[in-house]
Amino acid sequence: MRRRTVLVLGALALTAGCGTQAPPVQTEISLVVPGRTGGRGDGFARALRALIESRRWARRVALREQGDGAAALARFVATARSGDLMVADPALLGAVAMRHAAPLVSRTAPLARLAGEWEVLVAPPDSGFRTFDEFAAALLRDPAGPRAAGGAAGGPDHVLYGLTALGLGADPRLLNYASYDDAGQAVAAMLDGRAAVGVGAQRDVAPHIRAGRLRPLAVSSPERMAGLDAPTLMESGVRLVYANWSGLVGAQAAGDRRRDAMACLCRAIADSPVWSRMCARNGWVPMYLDGDDFHRWLANETRRTSHVLGELGLP
Repeated sequence: MRRRTVLVLGALALTAGCGTQAPPVQTEISLVVPGRTGGRGDGFARALRALIESRRWARRVALREQGDGAAALARFVATARSGDLMVADPALLGAVAMRHAAPLVSRTAPLARLAGEWEVLVAPPDSGFRTFDEFAAALLRDPAGPRAAGGAAGGPDHVLYGLTALGLGADPRLLNYASYDDAGQAVAAMLDGRAAVGVGAQRDVAPHIRAGRLRPLAVSSPERMAGLDAPTLMESGVRLVYANWSGLVGAQAAGDRRRDAMACLCRAIADSPVWSRMCARNGWVPMYLDGDDFHRWLANETRRTSHVLGELGLP
């Protein structure tokens, strides 16, 4: 059974002005983390816990377990206290969209986007696709032709593959996409010939690219990435930027003071040199965005996710 993690922090008695550090706090906050234990969201939560403990921004940090996916969001909305937090990411947006539930931005208080990973479209050397243009031509000729390997259906890899097809003008409903439980299985499918292309986070595919087992075709970042000889999707005619990001949302029940306190905690995390080192160690890219800008961005990302999942024919 898939599990959820909850991170319990001390009270957020932060100063009204957001500086680079937050003072110690007193009362508890639960941070609900969508996704399976040991997954990306769980690692993100544990990194936050380590940072908060090292900076003594909380007196007590504990991990608990809850449900999964859209059901966890429903429970958070129904039971969250004013200071509770929840990790948001593309997988959560996809799960909510496939349940046809009300969007995240209308049920929570968006706080900040903290970090993320750029995605890479890759192919094994014997796939016949040496460049993204060759792959794009094949996809336009027959969208069901190239078999693609990636993460869970409706997850960020699948969403990016669907967005890429839409950007090229191919029919997303005809795509041949195989979902796998983890990146290792998706890579194995490409290496043994079960998939001609794949989509994955840079840190998952980079070792195989360096070893010559996979070839990068395009990256989802706004600019070319160091160490990868591949164009961006933007410059390849798809006009698309996409990240597998992680951020925090709060409970709508939180008052202005509590929201300000949680916003200051997010700002302190982003400003911490320790956080920068954690991001580098985990292969994450700092992507801090907060306030109204994050709210608007999250609303747009929710609409984009819902649209492409509908085009992919997912419920």
